[in-house]
Amino acid sequence: MKFGKFGAMILAAGLGTRMKSDLPKVLHPICGQPMLTHIIDQLLSLGVDKIVIIVSHGKEKVIQAISRDDKFVFIDQKKPLGTGHAVRQTEKIFKNFKGPVLILSGDAPAITKHTLQAILRAHQATKADLTCATADLPLSTPYGRIIRKNNKIQEIKEALDCSKNELQIPEMNLGLYCANPHTLFSALQKIKNKNAKKEYYLTDIVQLINFSQAFKLEDARETLGINNRVELAKMNQYMQHKINEKWMLRGVTLVDPNTTYIDASVKIGKDTVIEPGCHLKGKTWIGSGVMLKAGTIIEDSRVETQATVGPYARLRPKSHVKKGARVGNFVELKNTTLGENSKANHLTYLGDAVIGKNVNIGCGVITCNYDGNLTYQGKAKTVIGDNCFIGSDCQLIAPLRLQKGTFVASGSSVTNDAPKDSLVIARAKQITKKGYMKKMWVRAKKRKK
Repeated sequence: MKFGKFGAMILAAGLGTRMKSDLPKVLHPICGQPMLTHIIDQLLSLGVDKIVIIVSHGKEKVIQAISRDDKFVFIDQKKPLGTGHAVRQTEKIFKNFKGPVLILSGDAPAITKHTLQAILRAHQATKADLTCATADLPLSTPYGRIIRKNNKIQEIKEALDCSKNELQIPEMNLGLYCANPHTLFSALQKIKNKNAKKEYYLTDIVQLINFSQAFKLEDARETLGINNRVELAKMNQYMQHKINEKWMLRGVTLVDPNTTYIDASVKIGKDTVIEPGCHLKGKTWIGSGVMLKAGTIIEDSRVETQATVGPYARLRPKSHVKKGARVGNFVELKNTTLGENSKANHLTYLGDAVIGKNVNIGCGVITCNYDGNLTYQGKAKTVIGDNCFIGSDCQLIAPLRLQKGTFVASGSSVTNDAPKDSLVIARAKQITKKGYMKKMWVRAKKRKK
């Protein structure tokens, strides 16, 4: 069943005081991106027609971080008068909208497109006016209770307003809804703020709508909200587990999933092996058959098929390790391309460099790409052609271009470009004085006397 055109509104105006942070709660990161972004990504994957985000505290930061295209509308809830008041601010946008509207909490980042699809389909199949996601939860959970009469939803009552008997009801409201806009806004005009918090509760519309239904979830963790740093950490663990499980089921080996950290935006090919302690961040892309050894950190970079990275290597943004290349222990790349079958096996920094095929980068090589803007604005570039050999403990002082087949002797500080098939030796001449140290020790002993 197709659910057709639909809209969504995300409640993101909460103060988040229990987070004890200057950052708006919905921008706190989960698995590498703001929690609000996770929700938006799921909606976009379903083809949502319009997303309205209700903001308040830190609205400028939220708008700057989230705004993408004309599907996004931000509305400022100037006074924190409750969820019902927040939703009513969207009336001008959605009152004449043709299709159902999802209402989501901005601090519940684990929601999946499969659950959103299911609630949309259930809503349309029954032609309900309002569909509420519910679940049976531990009685200590401070969520609103679903009050039923003859097995139909009669009321959703917030925990603070419940009697002792009502608090024994296990079915609770999860804060996820699907509504018909016309019915929704008609009911919102009639709700009152006669409750413990003196707020306008969205849930009060249940008593004013002809046909409300519950959509019961078996796993409520998708809809759990985050209110403090403890809950933030627990949600991060839950979502990381789901991400790791997804990649393992797609043919990626995680030697120890409990110590492997993969952001939601990362892509990984099959038959890749990831050892413990690896962090894959941002828009990183990993090809098939890659070996990522223990302790490797990769951010916004690309690693192609059959390459090896690590152990304890770091790829900073805009790095590109091509097919069959090797990046070894304590090697750092930044904005650098390492060509096919090239290798930098240990103790090396390569920044702002383009390195060709079949290049050997010896131990301790450094590209010197920054002079404090003294003579060169920004970072200077190093270009190394195919089949070059860079000996150990060399400094390549950019801007620099070494043509194909260049051999740089160990210990060189290279400042000038080199043509094809050159031998470069850029170090002080060695002087060896035979027997000289015996004379030096004799003189030293005499001075001590």
